[in-house]
Amino acid sequence: MNAISRPDRIDAALDVPPNPNQPMSAAQEARLRALSERAGAPVSADLTVRQAERRIELLEAVVY
Repeated sequence: MNAISRPDRIDAALDVPPNPNQPMSAAQEARLRALSERAGAPVSADLTVRQAERRIELLEAVVY
């Protein structure tokens, strides 16, 4: 039997994706700062979750 057929085993907190319009998480901010420092790029502290994801992807492509 899998988790779909056993609703008592579904973790509701993991079932809902984060709101992309919320401010970026602390983990995203830390990753963004580290990548920005390596790339010599400015850091914007007022990004949303979605904006931070995109910026991190871009910086990872430049840095690595």
